[in-house]
Amino acid sequence: MRGLASLGLLLALALAVPAAHAQAPAAGDPGLQRLLDDYIGLYRRETLGEWRTLFLPSFVVAWTQPDGSTALRTLDEFWERQRQAFASARSVGEVLENVRAERHGRLASVWADFVFTSDESSRRGRLVMLCIEERGAFRIHSLLFSYD
Repeated sequence: MRGLASLGLLLALALAVPAAHAQAPAAGDPGLQRLLDDYIGLYRRETLGEWRTLFLPSFVVAWTQPDGSTALRTLDEFWERQRQAFASARSVGEVLENVRAERHGRLASVWADFVFTSDESSRRGRLVMLCIEERGAFRIHSLLFSYD
């Protein structure tokens, strides 16, 4: 039940961000830009352990299924899926495009298109990332995504 409550809060926060007020990539905020750079730059087989530190222990991820339902994973479940993806493919990567970020105090949201690649197969989608500044650095609280 706690996961559903977190997902509800996540959706409410994500939908409350007006896209017209979003900034161009986190250029105005070096801390948020560093998080985004690390999110993409550390997403590699050899730095996957370091990549995990970008997420808060309470992290939750949700995504849409082809049948219209949604799925939810905790940090440990998400991490295990990423580890398996790297173990089963020669190459895995992600690129963010059309990034829009907005910061309000210690809270930030990031909206972006993404391209996820595994070996020669690519899938496009959209994501929403909610971030919290903790001890001077942004970390990812939650992530919503959907494939096109």
